[in-house]
Amino acid sequence: MSHNGKRSPGDRVTALARHPARLTLSAFEQGQTGMVITDAAGLVVLANEAFCQIAGCDHGEVAGWPVEHFFVSLRTPSTLATDSNDNVNEPNSWQQEVLCRRSDGESMPVLMTVDAMLDDRLRPHHYLRTFVSIATPNGKQFGDRHWVHVDPMTGLPNWLLLRDRLNHALAQADRVENGLAVLFIDIDRFKAVNDAAGHLEGDRLLGELAQRLQKALRSRDTLARLGGDQFIVLLEKDGTAEAAQLVTERLQEALEPPFLSENRYLLLTASIGIALYPIDAQNEETLITAARSAMYTARKKGPGRLAFVDHRLTTKLKQKHRLESRLSEAIHLPERHFQLYYQPEIDIDTGYCTGLEVVLRWRQPKQWQLPPDALLDTISRLGLGIRLDRWTIQTVIAHHMSWLESGSSLGELPVSIRLCTSHLAHDTFDRRPLDHFLRLQGLDNLGWIILQVPGQGLSSNLDANSHMLKRLERLGVRLAIDGLGTNPVDLAWLSRLPFDKARISANLAMTPLQNERNLAEVLCRLLQALHIEPVITDIDDASKFTAMNGLSLKYVQGDHYCPALPAEELNRWLAERKTARC
Repeated sequence: MSHNGKRSPGDRVTALARHPARLTLSAFEQGQTGMVITDAAGLVVLANEAFCQIAGCDHGEVAGWPVEHFFVSLRTPSTLATDSNDNVNEPNSWQQEVLCRRSDGESMPVLMTVDAMLDDRLRPHHYLRTFVSIATPNGKQFGDRHWVHVDPMTGLPNWLLLRDRLNHALAQADRVENGLAVLFIDIDRFKAVNDAAGHLEGDRLLGELAQRLQKALRSRDTLARLGGDQFIVLLEKDGTAEAAQLVTERLQEALEPPFLSENRYLLLTASIGIALYPIDAQNEETLITAARSAMYTARKKGPGRLAFVDHRLTTKLKQKHRLESRLSEAIHLPERHFQLYYQPEIDIDTGYCTGLEVVLRWRQPKQWQLPPDALLDTISRLGLGIRLDRWTIQTVIAHHMSWLESGSSLGELPVSIRLCTSHLAHDTFDRRPLDHFLRLQGLDNLGWIILQVPGQGLSSNLDANSHMLKRLERLGVRLAIDGLGTNPVDLAWLSRLPFDKARISANLAMTPLQNERNLAEVLCRLLQALHIEPVITDIDDASKFTAMNGLSLKYVQGDHYCPALPAEELNRWLAERKTARC
């Protein structure tokens, strides 16, 4: 203060800086605790920098958004002490553990405290929310909270925590001789919604969906997220079919109100499968598998349906998974599980053997008496077709070299090897396209190799496929198209591709209708006009042999002439056939 008793300008500035309003604003803006003020509807009015860092958002993008957009709930709210006159159903202050997503994509556990700002009539007009991280500076969690068990998107237990609770529940059920139920939930057509709305909006919808499901359950039930749009519900103590059906219907009712997404209303439904312990399964893995199979049954009925376990379907799924596991193991150790047979190709005019086709045999367990050809779709789905093809090619080359060294007549014959369609691609599992792989085999002559390309799938990427076929032709490899007549093929493109042969199944001519039999004849003549030699395959009995009469063909193959044989037996068959003709 100046000597005349009046405040100097500097004093007035200092006093103004210390004004409670400015101090409050400074504390709000500079504090390390995240703070947000929302209106009564929950829309953000003001947020500080600390909250933006916790929630992983830009300061300028916060205002106007619903505050729930920035977190997902982990626990139900815990009401703080309130005045005894307050309405218990409308608390003015509460705490809740939530999960905020940081800017680096990781999730942060946060304790949120909500305090109502009341008007003269004690009605909330705004809310102050504070967010305090419950993680140490090095990222570890305080206390005994195991956040590794939490799904970061929805805040629900993940598979790790579900498995732990399920194992505990199974042990408890055995002790008290009680049942339990597992519900497998799959959101119908959610992928289409996710693709249309975008992944960020899809994540938000999943969070809202999880909250609805959680509210429909009892406190003792567990809702967990497996991933994607799939959830699991564990019903303990009261695991009867009636109770499980009641809970399932309640879950489906919780999804009935439309979801609001970018000013559009979306209707979401769920297919739910129910498995009961111990009726349907006796352990954790089979219980989940049984519930999943029931979900597939529900989905077939239509959207928003439920189904209990169909034991026939469950058994089929178990066999399918066991088959895929055995098949995958076999293809990774092919020399122990597979054997090559060879079936002769016959010149119908002379009766001479003019070539061999490789037939793969799987030394599989007796319950799967199927040749690998019958499992091509499964092998392709497992992504193992190229690996099996390459083992086959290398084994055929080894046989061919041994035949040449021993002077066997088999070494003089061309050998056809069937390929999977994906083998024509350039991005193979070992990053070696097929022509590079063949070069590495160190052969001076590849003219005895005929590679059969399946007609199915050939037209899906003709430009890339034709490029690879021409590269194979330059190596001297001969090419054949397989399955012609049963799969659509562009004949204009076929005329431009370097095929020497086309394989046509005898089943094409096995028809009582003359017009359809004429189709096989027309196809043979068309191929010959394109300088592609037709080979009729699958002539396995006398009826098919008779059906072939009158067709313009020269080469045939099938069990009627000679079944597929191991190399040593085929060598004897060939020697006996030559002796008989001499």
